[in-house]
Amino acid sequence: MKRLTEQNYYNLLDISPNASFEEVRSAYDQAMSIYSTDSIPTYSLFTQKERKLILSRLTEAYKTLTNSQLRKEYNHSLIEKGELSPKEIGSSLPEDSNIDKGKLQEVSAESLIQKEEIEENEHPPSGRSLDLFDNQISVTGKRIKIIRTTKEISLEEIYKKTNIPQKTLEDIEEERFEKLPALVYLKGFLKTYAKILQVDQIEMVDGYMKRYLEWKNTY
Repeated sequence: MKRLTEQNYYNLLDISPNASFEEVRSAYDQAMSIYSTDSIPTYSLFTQKERKLILSRLTEAYKTLTNSQLRKEYNHSLIEKGELSPKEIGSSLPEDSNIDKGKLQEVSAESLIQKEEIEENEHPPSGRSLDLFDNQISVTGKRIKIIRTTKEISLEEIYKKTNIPQKTLEDIEEERFEKLPALVYLKGFLKTYAKILQVDQIEMVDGYMKRYLEWKNTY
């Protein structure tokens, strides 16, 4: 599995090659909130240097994928490297974005790192929770996937260690609730999955089950 800083822009933002500019923006905003200096889920996972590289690459990805010409050139480079096929892109690209730039979290990696340094001087890390989940953060399939990929753990590795079918792991991360097993099995899978990710088992299980039951009660 490639490191975050080595993934292409589409994989980095977890979007399809034919994503609209609005979808790029939404993915960018979410990624910036996840990897920012005050994000609890990733606070303990990166050094200052690693975080700076990730934030810089996210901004670079956003600027490229919301500019028609730059995106066209980037897609061509991916096709030449065999990372993308013309069919995945489609016949046309979105028109240049009219997104309100002022509302974006487009801040430089340097400014975020400076913020981190100031906050660490004022509030030493020893007093800060390093849990990947807490009561302020929803446990979603996408967040679980982000934690897994951040730790560079593949679904195949988890399957080999736990015997949980890869398809079930994918269904958990993609929140395909209708395809998940009975609750008694699902809870066991989530507990084992949390153990592999080295996150709080109770919080991950309870948080995900809350989301699952909310979905179930709507049907």
